[in-house]
Amino acid sequence: MTVVPTTILPPRSTHTPIRRAALVALTEKVAQSRMTAVSAPAGSGKTTAMLFWAEELRAQGRPVLWLAARAGIGSKQSFLQALKAAGIAAGLPWDDLESGAPDEKWLTTLAMMGDVRPVIIVDDAQLLGQPILDFVAQLSSSARDALTIIIAARGTVGLSLARMRALGFLVEVGVADLSFSLAEATELITRTIGTPVDSRNLQDIIGDTQGWVSGIIIACDLYRRASEMPGGLRLTGLRPEFAEYFHDEVLSLQPDEVRNFLVDTSILDELTPSSCAAVTGDENARVMLDYVFREGLFLNAIDQEHSRYSYHRLFREMVLGRLMDRAPGRAAIMHRRASEHFAENGQLATAIEHARLSDDKAFLADQLDRLAEQLTYSGYLYRIDELGSELPWPLLAERPNLLLALAWRRIRQLAFSSADRLLSAARQVYEIRREGRSLPVHAIQQLDLLIRHRFVMLAAARDDMVKVEAESEPLLAELADGDAYLSCTLLAQLMSARRELYHFQDMLKLEAETSRALSRPGSDFASIALKSSVAPTMMAQGKTQFAQRFLEEAFTLAVEIHGPGSGLAALPALPLAELLYDAGDLEQAAKLVEHYLPVVRQWGFSDQMASGYLVNARLSAAKGDLPGALSTLNEAHLVAIECGLDRLRSFIVAEEVRLLIKAGQIEEAERHFLAGDPQLDGEPIPTLRPTRRNESIAIAWLRIEMQRHRLGRARKVAHRWLEFVKRAGAVRSAVIFELLLAEIAVLQGNRSEARRAVRAAVEMAEPAGWVRVFIDEGEVIASLIIEAYSQGPELDTPTDRFAVRLVSMLRRGPQIEADEEEVDDFGLTGRLANREVDILTMVSGGLRNREIGDRLGLTEGTVKWYMQQIYDKLGVRRRPQAVLRARQLGILP
Repeated sequence: MTVVPTTILPPRSTHTPIRRAALVALTEKVAQSRMTAVSAPAGSGKTTAMLFWAEELRAQGRPVLWLAARAGIGSKQSFLQALKAAGIAAGLPWDDLESGAPDEKWLTTLAMMGDVRPVIIVDDAQLLGQPILDFVAQLSSSARDALTIIIAARGTVGLSLARMRALGFLVEVGVADLSFSLAEATELITRTIGTPVDSRNLQDIIGDTQGWVSGIIIACDLYRRASEMPGGLRLTGLRPEFAEYFHDEVLSLQPDEVRNFLVDTSILDELTPSSCAAVTGDENARVMLDYVFREGLFLNAIDQEHSRYSYHRLFREMVLGRLMDRAPGRAAIMHRRASEHFAENGQLATAIEHARLSDDKAFLADQLDRLAEQLTYSGYLYRIDELGSELPWPLLAERPNLLLALAWRRIRQLAFSSADRLLSAARQVYEIRREGRSLPVHAIQQLDLLIRHRFVMLAAARDDMVKVEAESEPLLAELADGDAYLSCTLLAQLMSARRELYHFQDMLKLEAETSRALSRPGSDFASIALKSSVAPTMMAQGKTQFAQRFLEEAFTLAVEIHGPGSGLAALPALPLAELLYDAGDLEQAAKLVEHYLPVVRQWGFSDQMASGYLVNARLSAAKGDLPGALSTLNEAHLVAIECGLDRLRSFIVAEEVRLLIKAGQIEEAERHFLAGDPQLDGEPIPTLRPTRRNESIAIAWLRIEMQRHRLGRARKVAHRWLEFVKRAGAVRSAVIFELLLAEIAVLQGNRSEARRAVRAAVEMAEPAGWVRVFIDEGEVIASLIIEAYSQGPELDTPTDRFAVRLVSMLRRGPQIEADEEEVDDFGLTGRLANREVDILTMVSGGLRNREIGDRLGLTEGTVKWYMQQIYDKLGVRRRPQAVLRARQLGILP
């Protein structure tokens, strides 16, 4: 029998050779080994690697015998004939060796090769029969170090390698060793194509081929063709070139059972024995999975235990594409089976994705309804919304859990009309099923709890805090410890309601309930909303350290779940920005607002929006950008009107009034105040059931009254509010009213009373570390603090040290740098009103306050008040200084 010449001839490489670091590093190990087993799927570069090693070892003086099983080795006899011919071709003295000699003769001959140490390379060993493989194994054992065998197969080499592996004589080369690195793939692509490659196409080729060398070569050919065609050509996907390769080299060679397994499991991103069994309906899927992996059918192990696998991307695309194209009904069945399996095993997102891919809308609706609560608790409410919104209303209207999930999403988005419709439909289904007793009692009770929960959340979104407080507590009592998510979200809104209504009397009890809720299993996702709502309540009470810890924990978890820049992360990020701003960390506050204010409406309620918009406006004002600050507040005002959020509207109006008055635009401030629909009937004193909305309106009213010099009324209202918020425990509010009273006292000419009020404010603010509340009030408060504490601390107390820090900050000026183009003329902290310019002109002419008053029809006290405003805006304390500064600024000639 003659030997086919190509059986013993190394093949010619068809692509530009690349000297690869991984192969070079393995060369010495291969040279010293008794056996090197190369296992990888078709086209992975096994032959190319062996050609490289053959050249390297031949250069060391070792004879290399090449045996290509695919070229014509079908039996042990033909193998031995080819082995003899290869030895003679390599210069070995085997002319007298009979190819049909007993095995002992062959083994003895090879074992006695001495220092020659031939290298036998066997390619495509998966085609060899077991007698040949047994002979190769015996040959390696007998020859020991006199021989190196390199054997390559598409799957695992059919040899018993455990002993050789244990003794350290075996080198194993797999897919990871053969896959091209990024640099190698780039070099191969560039050399093969011969012209510069577009970076995006380069990334696509490398990413889709995953280092698979044959895929890279095919893609390079496609790229060349694409460059010659108008509009280009997709390099990957269900390409006929790839499909033909995989069909000829893999699928066509497999029995029907294996081929069906490959097709059915191609719908899976990740293959496990259980998922494969669920999809194929074969409980012996583990056996088939192991077989596919051993045979090198483009299945990669994800973990070392070989419990999880994935197909090569291009191979899967080809098989899955053919399935969808030729048997879409079969694909739908596989996806439904997969969805059921993953749902039962708690892999909710994967289950819903397979339900979507089944292209069965009724099945998708069923799965969404079945998994709605679990998906919501796990942070996938947005995905329910994406998929549920595409379903027709008749399908939605019959599935209450899906309706309630969609309603919860609409509530979070402040889309109240849509939420009302969804909740009404859910309640209708509930009534029908309750009356028809089509559900177990427990399921009916759970559905009732969910509906009531959503209505409480809707009330919270609408800022109806009286309703939230009234309905949350009984619902929490019914839930007990049964549902961590519902309990956490209810507690969050109850905390917000208590803060809005100043019901701080039982906050310790609620904080204890909060701790219990956060410790329950399954509360992780819900804890984000809870901590984000509890923290502002703590901030209002001055417990900023605890608040900051809660917000940072919630922010970290939100980023882990939905990523940075997400709407979920905005829930804690914006209150955290407010906390940091108040503490003087303007840089970090600015970063948080920049990233999270644009996405706040994805998840945020009124409190989060207020924090974001107010901090953003205050940051602009701190840089001297009043137009930017007012623009931000105007945007917030429009949102408040659009969503019917009266509380947010009052917060925004109060800030607009503060900034406008500080800028000397009194009439504009009053116009904004009235445009905010304050609904005042007399003086805004705290009523029997005051709210923070009432407080904001009162603060804005007080500022305007002060400007109009109606100081008696202002002082009375401020005192009433101060007494109330102190009794309620609203510390931050108390600080603000103390500062307002200090400004009123200055206008009344009582600076000693003003300093007492400022000292009281400093004492309350110190534990919380609030500094911006003093800085933002302007020069009057700044001058009072400097007067009260400029001599240094009277005692070494925390309050005195905090005051010294405040004095230092006030003397340094703003803590945030303005852009150069935004810097106004130095010294002017607000635009002078026309009346103030008139008064300053008369002062420059030497007129006294009484004389100025006579000319303008003002009382002497009113003129003093105007002078104080002028001093504050010019940053001076004396009349001559005011005139000099005004001339420097070009206000006076």
